[in-house]
Amino acid sequence: MATESSRKPGRPKDPELEARRRTEILTVAARVFAQSGFAATDVQIIADRVGVGKGTIYRYFPSKDALFLAAVEHGLTELSSDMDAALADRTCDPLGQLETAIRTYLRFFRRRPEMAELFIQERAAFLQHHRPLYFTVKEGDEKECQHRELFQRLHEGGYIRDIPQERFFAVVGDLLYGTILTNLLTGRPADPDTQVADILDIVLNGVLATGPPQRSRRIDSSGAKQ
Repeated sequence: MATESSRKPGRPKDPELEARRRTEILTVAARVFAQSGFAATDVQIIADRVGVGKGTIYRYFPSKDALFLAAVEHGLTELSSDMDAALADRTCDPLGQLETAIRTYLRFFRRRPEMAELFIQERAAFLQHHRPLYFTVKEGDEKECQHRELFQRLHEGGYIRDIPQERFFAVVGDLLYGTILTNLLTGRPADPDTQVADILDIVLNGVLATGPPQRSRRIDSSGAKQ
């Protein structure tokens, strides 16, 4: 009988290899879930495309539910990382910083269109896990500081009028979220640069002309004509 000291040690784990394998599984899983839908996806298909056994997938993720939610979280983390870098850039004026952030957001979903599909599926299958995307943050959230700083720079620089910060980012976030979903559902070829220009033009310049006839029909924040 072998003693504990005489047993051969198992193969040591390689953290970097495991991290790469986990990322590879999540990347492939996101594409398969987006293509086939959560309910219709067999984990074996994901394993085959990764080139590993089904048991390997379950070694990293204990269930299909856990794998799906991890794939969504992985995409959100990637989006947040890109957006954090954009908002941390102080080399341009605040308007340019906002433009960079919006372009970064749209380019992410052009590069990873499967993530928009996954967000739809998450809402349908896992209501309790649905989360807003980046621009909508709660007070005290670590990203709230970045949003507040950008908003202050925009306001103090005279770029935007005095409105609640939460309202500004909620509207921008909803507009961007609607844009990526419309791009996905209509299958239209979307150019992020063109869409950034259109979004900023409408959000910052509005649609009402400045002449007297139009000014008399200006809409206030409550929706009433003035």
